[in-house]
Amino acid sequence: MFEKLLGDKDAGLLNDAIDEACRMIVESEKMFAAACGALLEGQDPSIDVVEKDENIDMGERMVRRLVFQHIMMKPDQDLPSALALVSVVHDAERIGDYNKSLLYLSKWRTDTFSQHAQVQACGHVRDMISPMFEQALKAIQEGDAEEARSVMAQSSTVKDKTQEIQDALLQQAKGGCEDVVCSSCAQYLRRISAHLSNIASSVANPFDLLGQNTP
Repeated sequence: MFEKLLGDKDAGLLNDAIDEACRMIVESEKMFAAACGALLEGQDPSIDVVEKDENIDMGERMVRRLVFQHIMMKPDQDLPSALALVSVVHDAERIGDYNKSLLYLSKWRTDTFSQHAQVQACGHVRDMISPMFEQALKAIQEGDAEEARSVMAQSSTVKDKTQEIQDALLQQAKGGCEDVVCSSCAQYLRRISAHLSNIASSVANPFDLLGQNTP
């Protein structure tokens, strides 16, 4: 959907909007790595996750303005792509929020947290999600529907894995701080994966199926 706009001199505003959307995805990936490192491994964040989230929020507003200006100037040109971009940056903004939530959880991290079996499972899920950022970015920049479908398929797997984590925690029924933090982590990971799938769907699916995980 977007690859036809890249390099199109008549789509200047939308090109700027696509560039900003891609920047937001790149920044979200950095936030994800920093927040997960802080929570799952006790690392000091290498970036200011909260500041990055504020920058992503500003990016979403910028894309909305660019899309609005494009529609006002050329209402009959590339309307589906313009509207899809608004959906893409909304999902990128939500990823930023969940990254910030992962970082917040790290304040409740205990000395034995990394030894928890389901925390280790969350680490495996993190590793499943990490390459999805680059895949989603490539899908948008190159119009690669197969890459997009790969993101969507991986998101389905992540959904199943995180459900297994939460089911295991409920079956243990201990209800301690580590279990609560781990369950919340699994939920946030699932939502981040789902929003990446939504972004990928803008390439793989027609406009009326945006956000539908049908790889």
